[in-house]
Amino acid sequence: MRTAMATLVAAIVMVAVGCGGQSSGGSSPGDAGTTPPDGSVTTTSTDEPAPEPTDAESSQPEQRKPGFELATAPAGGNADDAGVEQCASVSLTGVDLAEGTTVTLGAVHLEPDGIFQLDQGICEGRSCPEVQWTKDSRDSCYVGARQVAAGSDPVKVVVAAVVTCASEDDCQTLKGAAEKVGSSVAFVPGELTSTSETPTGG
Repeated sequence: MRTAMATLVAAIVMVAVGCGGQSSGGSSPGDAGTTPPDGSVTTTSTDEPAPEPTDAESSQPEQRKPGFELATAPAGGNADDAGVEQCASVSLTGVDLAEGTTVTLGAVHLEPDGIFQLDQGICEGRSCPEVQWTKDSRDSCYVGARQVAAGSDPVKVVVAAVVTCASEDDCQTLKGAAEKVGSSVAFVPGELTSTSETPTGG
């Protein structure tokens, strides 16, 4: 009787040990199986947001600077010499340009007209249209003209301009100052001889 009970107890112990081995062996594959999916999901979610800031930056709209047009740029300078052919230097005068402000020169005309005729070939320096003045670059440009009729009063050189500014306040300050200054560049008529008047007669 005791032998049979001992055999039964030994059998129960062996079964218990066998079950314990199966449960410990089954737990490790379970752990290994749950780890990779979590890792792959985490990797995917962190990789996708990276390109979004780049797309947002490239799609930002351009910011337009404030600006205005001037019928007469604030210009100073005079013709080198009186005579039938004259070349006048034109430079920014009477105003200060703030950082970020650009004055782009445009078309040139004379007031009054009919006494001098524009002739850029008379000047060796660069012509004024499309020249840009900034705080750090204010080089002169040149306007050439030929006298074609008699006159006694100076003929003003007028250069239009387009101004862009870093701020609206800079624009308003420059606009008020520029309108007061205007242009002081002028050609002075001289006496015309019969030979100098001949080219305009036809």
